[in-house]
Amino acid sequence: MFLFTIAVGASNRQVQLRFQHSDFKKVLKSLCLFAVEVIKPVDPQFTSTPREIAMNSRYMPHFKVR
Repeated sequence: MFLFTIAVGASNRQVQLRFQHSDFKKVLKSLCLFAVEVIKPVDPQFTSTPREIAMNSRYMPHFKVR
């Protein structure tokens, strides 16, 4: 289910339709637990905005301090 989701870019609904009796919530929960252990930000305090975001007018308005 996970590979199908990332390979096709499937939505939760598409996965539910494709895998009728499978519990996708368990897959998502496991993936989130995996991410907490494996994927860690370089700057856990988020003291700076990455250049890719700061230089992009599409994303930067969401990161400005109001």
